[in-house]
Amino acid sequence: MKKTIAIVHYNTPELTTAGIKSIRKKGGMDWKVVVFDNSNERPFTITEPLGDITIIDNTKGQIIDFDAELAKFPNKCSYLSTFASAKHMLSVQKLWELMPQGFILMESDVILSQPIDFLWDENYAAVGKIQHFAGTGRLEPDRLLPMLCYMNVPLLTANGARYFDPMRCWALQKGVMVRGNWYDTGASLLEDIVRTKPALVCRNYKTLPECYIHYHGGSWRQNNVEEQKAWLEEHKDLWT
Repeated sequence: MKKTIAIVHYNTPELTTAGIKSIRKKGGMDWKVVVFDNSNERPFTITEPLGDITIIDNTKGQIIDFDAELAKFPNKCSYLSTFASAKHMLSVQKLWELMPQGFILMESDVILSQPIDFLWDENYAAVGKIQHFAGTGRLEPDRLLPMLCYMNVPLLTANGARYFDPMRCWALQKGVMVRGNWYDTGASLLEDIVRTKPALVCRNYKTLPECYIHYHGGSWRQNNVEEQKAWLEEHKDLWT
């Protein structure tokens, strides 16, 4: 089975292109890359050779109509969220359907600094870095960070795990303090893995962030293109 990396893209073509180039530079020349494009302003386009790339075009809501999906939750906490997390979770859940063989999820604003072949380990339900919140005073449940993680989709689906669960998704329920409103991206997945152990097990690499650099919120922050380009220039040795 060909190893595949999936990237959810939203208006950051320079960042996504650099991320793909870093994959190729760090040994993933033969890996397939799938870009799920949710852009409404700056779609991802291939302007130079990038290897085996597939673009799934959702720029017009052809695959997921986010307005229709969010309308299902009339009491959602609009003052708590822009719903970027919900859209991201919905996109990854759709990728489970479209790529049922499994894949490595990589954020669109991540650049690899080391090879990541070790992440693809079919002995586990998921492989990545767990972010722990217990004892910090914060309300969020622990989560499997979405920046870079492998998901064994056949094993996960066979055991009832979900990446998107509307009852466990940031800000979709009525009331800020409702526990389900504090599940950030990757939290429901980790909870399902823990709940079904030993059928599902997540391998936690504490040092995984050493394998990449992360722009942080590249698609929803200020989305300042010049700042993004300056950051890319600063780290060009990793992707050029």
